[in-house]
Amino acid sequence: MQEPEGEVGTDLPEGRSDGRRGETARQLIRRAKYASRQGKVFCSTEKLGPFPNLYDVERATSPWVPDGDYGVRVEFEYSTKLIVADTLRSYLRRGERFSIIAEHVRTDRDILVFAPVVMGFPWLESDGRALDFDPMFLNRDFFENYIEDIDQFSKVSETPEPPDPEPMKHVAEAAFKSCLAKILGDAVRTDWGGETSDFYSAHLHIKGSRTAAAFLLKGPARFEPMGLNHLGKNNDQIYRLSQEPAGLLVVQHCHDILPPVRATLRAFAVQPSNLRRYCLIDGRDSLRLLQAYGLYKQALEMSQ
Repeated sequence: MQEPEGEVGTDLPEGRSDGRRGETARQLIRRAKYASRQGKVFCSTEKLGPFPNLYDVERATSPWVPDGDYGVRVEFEYSTKLIVADTLRSYLRRGERFSIIAEHVRTDRDILVFAPVVMGFPWLESDGRALDFDPMFLNRDFFENYIEDIDQFSKVSETPEPPDPEPMKHVAEAAFKSCLAKILGDAVRTDWGGETSDFYSAHLHIKGSRTAAAFLLKGPARFEPMGLNHLGKNNDQIYRLSQEPAGLLVVQHCHDILPPVRATLRAFAVQPSNLRRYCLIDGRDSLRLLQAYGLYKQALEMSQ
């Protein structure tokens, strides 16, 4: 991801920023909600709501559109005269997803107010490998990989997609983890309370390029579509997953995975200061993986 296209800047006082390098909006908002000190800076890709009167005013305010309940409202204030691209101006008017570097300038009751330093569209370019298309047109796919993209899971592409995830209802999380370790040739580590991921491997390859991967695994204890309320007592398991030193963040669930989970994983993976790829493996893909490598029957036996 390169510098955002169509920058908008602010005339912030020098020396105000003492933010943590690479901090996302969600990390900063969780802390700023309880802190009175301003000057913190975040850098991440976020969805902003529309500001219909953008063409008629000198100062605009765009609301943040979160993917979950953070217990606080967030707004971005900026000068319309500093918007240098017509496309960016039209997208700010209607609302869109942007890559943003912004500073927390004040708190108005229950509203955190940020001033964008740079704001624009996510932008991709080739890393040198030969491509027969311009990767800039993938800028809104945000580095998502699917299970078939992982070389070690390539047999999945030869396995028909099941009509529903019902067979995964009988596969325990520990059994799936053991099968995953067998496919990747890794050892299964013992779970402990302070872990930031359920499984970690440094031996994955995506289209020939090696990467480390951190997995968040969810079994059938709650056999239902995964929402944010499945992600730990504080809904923070994706945040914890993102702390792993891995180039690929993977969320696996025995049932369907709902859009808010996808949006949250994407937001943490595509921090402009620390880009990672991400992958979601839902119940049907989990079943395909076990079937492709002849491990479904073994997973059932281990789940007894």
